[in-house]
Amino acid sequence: MAPGRFIGLAFAAVLLVSLSAPFSAADEQDDYAMFVSVDETKVSIISGNLTVAVTREWPRMVFQHSVDPFSPTFDIGFPKLYLFNDTNGDGRFCRSEAVYTVFLDSNHVDWNLSSVESGFSSEEGEFVMFSMRAQADAYNSTLDAPPSVESWANMTFWFRLTENEASYENPTGAHMVSGKTSLFINMSVDVMNRTETQYLAVERFVQGGATTNMFHLLEDGPSGAVAAALSARVDESLDGEEFTRPLNGTTSPVQCIDLAKEDGTVQAFYQWGSEALDSSGNQTIVAVNSSCYTTGIGLVLHSALPMSNGTLAFTLDSSLGIVESGFVGSMTDWLKENSLAVAVTGTVVTACLVVGLHILMRRRRLRRDGLRDKDLKKDL
Repeated sequence: MAPGRFIGLAFAAVLLVSLSAPFSAADEQDDYAMFVSVDETKVSIISGNLTVAVTREWPRMVFQHSVDPFSPTFDIGFPKLYLFNDTNGDGRFCRSEAVYTVFLDSNHVDWNLSSVESGFSSEEGEFVMFSMRAQADAYNSTLDAPPSVESWANMTFWFRLTENEASYENPTGAHMVSGKTSLFINMSVDVMNRTETQYLAVERFVQGGATTNMFHLLEDGPSGAVAAALSARVDESLDGEEFTRPLNGTTSPVQCIDLAKEDGTVQAFYQWGSEALDSSGNQTIVAVNSSCYTTGIGLVLHSALPMSNGTLAFTLDSSLGIVESGFVGSMTDWLKENSLAVAVTGTVVTACLVVGLHILMRRRRLRRDGLRDKDLKKDL
């Protein structure tokens, strides 16, 4: 048994030394870099610890931590808009109120991607920006029917990611978008063929991955308290088309949804402006009333904007990104964080293997000696 213990302790010492060796080198390699690539399906950006792909078939962002081996994939998209009348008078959208649907997928609109501009500036550091544009039709509830309102509006999504923190203005005030790990999104709608509906609802689908299946609703922005914690595993859409969860109004420039693990660790977020800008010409402020519900795999968020006052164009800001404190980083970082547990586990496993090998060799020796004794007795 003594040889097994000795070998196990020696292995532990070697393991601790080998684990500590790459850490100092890894800690020194913190230089930031941004990489951009464009193909037929997406624009991909690696910005330090953030990797994000913006799909070209519809406004959808798929993102994750660049180096954390356990990072889930997050998915936030703009699948459609609704034109509706507020039949219950609460200023928010529910599915039963929809009059027309504006689909934003490539089966209904042709998205045109602008040139992707990247570079460096003294204020922003490295940056990348581009846009997607399309002309959208409005459909009634019969999905296989032709558009009810052709060429309803021109739509533009504008994306920007910068190395340094950036400040953006919306009607409520300035809000900061962190550098490196956050993507800024501006959506604009320019109505060309007006309908008699009272409101426009912007729909977003939000989804986490793996065990990141909780949504924290922060009505007063990222620094506010959690108003509700919802599980993606609950399907609230089964409660009927009139069901929705209202988000209270706020004086904060943004409202927020954090994507978190069940233990409360926040790993990603989506923020949107609590007010939009009426860009029809009078530059007035448009209140944004939001509501949501979970679907069993994700969360559907609606933001309603009034159009009964003659609004024919507006812009709405939002942003998304990862929260670096919610990740362990690279595999080296994970090993560093769990070095003691890895060393102990390795020592125990090695000791067990050595002891098992020692016992096996001893049994073989005893069996061999026993056979030799039998042969000697036969000879005698």
